[in-house]
Amino acid sequence: MIYWILAKATFADAIRQKVLQIFLVVAIALIIMSIAFAQTLTFSTQGSGGDLSLVKSFGLGMITIAGILIAVMNGVYMVPREIERKTIYTILSKPVNRWEFVVGKMLGAWLTLGAAIGLMGIVFLAVITIKAIGMQGGASATAIAAGLQEATTSTVQIFDVNMLYGIILAFLQCVMLSSIIIMFSTFLTPTVNFFMGVAVYIVGSLITIIETLKNSPELGRISQILYEVVYAIIPNFDKFNVTNTLLHPGDAAVDITYVLLCIAYALFYSLIATLIAVIVFQNKEV
Repeated sequence: MIYWILAKATFADAIRQKVLQIFLVVAIALIIMSIAFAQTLTFSTQGSGGDLSLVKSFGLGMITIAGILIAVMNGVYMVPREIERKTIYTILSKPVNRWEFVVGKMLGAWLTLGAAIGLMGIVFLAVITIKAIGMQGGASATAIAAGLQEATTSTVQIFDVNMLYGIILAFLQCVMLSSIIIMFSTFLTPTVNFFMGVAVYIVGSLITIIETLKNSPELGRISQILYEVVYAIIPNFDKFNVTNTLLHPGDAAVDITYVLLCIAYALFYSLIATLIAVIVFQNKEV
């Protein structure tokens, strides 16, 4: 399959980029250092339990931010870089269809995000596991020091499946954003694409506000129609930003069903973006 060969080549090229490596190293370093941050921040007033929540919140946030930066910086140059290097002429001169080129680029970007977020996720899960084990041991030692005959059983959860869900959701929204940005890269310059991609993510993260505005009777009909169009077109990135729910599950807890629905949602928008990119690139003169 030619598109898979292109995907692997795109992945290999992306992981050699210095910008991606810097984002990845800095994010991993901050995730590891979050243990020290949680212990020293003065506003953590809930004891070790608050420390663990802070580590989880900081880690998920860092994974999401780093993933978004990688998706944006890698995506805006995905097609323009090939045109600038003139390697696209060599590729298309071979028995490679244009749709295979676009699909290969999309898959390569997704593989890059999977590797980056997967690596950050492994480090993050290791950090919170070490933190939880340390808290569990500290609780047992405190109980013994207090003169109890038997150490009380710690209520600290060593493995929190919600954190795994959080990593998956971070990956999904980055894949969706990357697909949209690569779609833009087929007809926009990198600079314009950068701002368009950031704007789409910001608006998509505020989609609940837009939903409220489009139903507001105080606005004129033209404004409502405008908000309805934005609400219908822009993907809902807020659907994936559920850190508070993951940390404090209640009636609206995130479960496997919710994650599967998010997978279907991200896949739908990613496939639509890929289809548009294929159509545009088929008619693009390069």
